[in-house]
Amino acid sequence: MTKWKIFITFFQNLYDEHYSADRTWNPENYTFVKVNDRYAPELAENRLPYDIFVEHDFPVFRPDLQEKGYCENSVMWHLYKNGVHRNYDYIGFIEYDHVLSPGFTEKMQKRLDTADGEMIFSFQYFTFRQLWDQAIIMNPHRREKVDGSPDSPWNCISLILKEYNRYFQNSHRLDRLIAKNCFPICHALLMPSAMFDRLMPFQAAVMESGKVERYHRHNWRAPAVLMERYLAVSLALEDAPIDCSLLLEHRELPVKVLKPDWFKPSAWRKTVAYLQRKF
Repeated sequence: MTKWKIFITFFQNLYDEHYSADRTWNPENYTFVKVNDRYAPELAENRLPYDIFVEHDFPVFRPDLQEKGYCENSVMWHLYKNGVHRNYDYIGFIEYDHVLSPGFTEKMQKRLDTADGEMIFSFQYFTFRQLWDQAIIMNPHRREKVDGSPDSPWNCISLILKEYNRYFQNSHRLDRLIAKNCFPICHALLMPSAMFDRLMPFQAAVMESGKVERYHRHNWRAPAVLMERYLAVSLALEDAPIDCSLLLEHRELPVKVLKPDWFKPSAWRKTVAYLQRKF
């Protein structure tokens, strides 16, 4: 039987109804990672037997990653640096506001046990056109500008592809991404642990360089948004097929912490961000 684990990032609250809808739910397949020590967990009303781990308890721990807005990417970095993924055949991620569908755990186990080779499972995704047309840019000359024309040379997808090729010494072209046409978003996915081991050195190197922190600085979560796209591109360039048939609802909840107490852009930065977004 394939051994798998999904790590669920949360800040304060968990919602039993997000998991009780799946009557095949097995707590051994899910660990809930509490992040951001500024916010105390509020779990007194919960009744399910959650396996909860606090991010700051990792032996190798960097508190600055949450402070800088890496969010779920911080959890991935810590799992990788502490070697936790090596305990499983497959490792995955969702957020606390994803809702398991009926029979999800059982279906997941069956898919894994019958898979012929490596598979990637995406529980929420964009097509290539959706991802490309978002046109999130990384323009070193206008770092506060978030989006532009899809054909801009600063489209983050093009830049990430070039950076990936340099890192792995490949020569992949954009048409390879177009052909895959399924890009996991919101860190809602399951992948082979061996693949996680292959891709995380690149992800970790980008995070540790701090390069994504230079962009869109008026938005505290910008590093998480950009790193999400680094991962989506990297996964799409893998040879493994991506199964997008097990989709999960992603609810809009007011609980997610959007920024730390210390984050307050200056009037100058707000003005620059406004002008660069508009012009």
